[in-house]
Amino acid sequence: MLPPPPHRTAPRPPGLLAHQYRTLGLTALGGSLELFDFVVFVFFVPVLATVFFPPDIPHWLAQLQTFVVFAVGFFARPFGGVLIAHFGDRTGRKRTFTFTVSLIAVATFGIASLPTYGQIGVAAPLLLALLRLLQGAAVGGEVAGGYLFGAEHVPDSHRGTACGLVAAGMTCGVLAGVMVAAVIHHTLSDAEIRAWGWRVPFLLGGGFGLLTLYMRRHLHETPVFRALEERQALAVSLPLGEVLRAHPRAILISVLTFWTFIAHFVVLGLMGPTLLQSLFQIPAAQALSIGSLGTAANILGCLLSGRLFDRLGEARALVLACLLALGGDLLFFMGAPLAPDATVPLFILATFGGGLLGAASVIMIRSFPPRIAYSGVSLSLNLVSGIIAGLTPIGLTAALHVLPSAPAWYLAAICLMGAGTGLWLRRAEVSGT
Repeated sequence: MLPPPPHRTAPRPPGLLAHQYRTLGLTALGGSLELFDFVVFVFFVPVLATVFFPPDIPHWLAQLQTFVVFAVGFFARPFGGVLIAHFGDRTGRKRTFTFTVSLIAVATFGIASLPTYGQIGVAAPLLLALLRLLQGAAVGGEVAGGYLFGAEHVPDSHRGTACGLVAAGMTCGVLAGVMVAAVIHHTLSDAEIRAWGWRVPFLLGGGFGLLTLYMRRHLHETPVFRALEERQALAVSLPLGEVLRAHPRAILISVLTFWTFIAHFVVLGLMGPTLLQSLFQIPAAQALSIGSLGTAANILGCLLSGRLFDRLGEARALVLACLLALGGDLLFFMGAPLAPDATVPLFILATFGGGLLGAASVIMIRSFPPRIAYSGVSLSLNLVSGIIAGLTPIGLTAALHVLPSAPAWYLAAICLMGAGTGLWLRRAEVSGT
């Protein structure tokens, strides 16, 4: 009898090439600059509430109204994202980037130059809302395109890494927003910020948009889209129609999985400094500095998440990441009131846990056929990043008055939902359905 053949392990896929890292880096950096333009608004909510709304209304109501204007940009994302994605599926991923960058740069420069409520009355918040609509429409196409553009430039075995890198790059835009806001609050008085300092981040954001436009000249169309063109396999009918008609399950899975990351992105990243002020009575400048540390930890979590999803597989990685994020969330929101000296490290731990879900977007990328992937990813992503994320600050801000622990319960529910979705995906993998 012949001895059994020696055990052989499957060869590990080769690593990414230099030009692939360069493409991912440019994609992530461009997305970072555009996200800065979009999210820097939220770090000046208390100031904008006094600048764009009547001075004789309660401050909490003015702040809530400002969050509503902030949310307008999110609500515009599904409509702008789906429209831009249509052309991304029909004419190419790269061409849409030029349009989205140009639109967001113009809108951000517009916000920087707006007159205040004291100068033009009710027209001021209306113009602010209009410019947020334009920003939201542009970002709706940009974020979905960034994930897809990065993933389609690498082999499927490394798409988790690609999505993690893009998520980390976009989160760097939030970090830049926090840092700029912190510098402004540290260097200018409250009166100076209300008078003119609030315009500075939007002027910077418009400049960043122009820089992104220049950088995007060096990117090439994705190999996946070029292959579709060569085979004449591009979508013939309306891509969105095919997505809705033939892939409702993929939409549901994509929404449930990406929601886990966006929930943490909004609550701990965008609302984090505001929650630190309202829940823990931390001064604004210090809260922004802590927010910077938390966002940096989130970026590290995003980078690690890419390896996690590539090594463990998307279903197992989603379950593990959700459980780890849940632990970090509960430790922060439940532990910090009991141990105030531990507030900062616990906040950093929670934001790192949220970052571990950064590569969950790879599940969206793999859920739709390439010819309609932009439309499928854009619809799913923007239902979460637009509608759900837009309502989150409004709902939590209103709920805080009656339930201070509302952010903790919200994140806990999302983590459990995500873990359940991962188990559903794992069962589907085992059964082959």
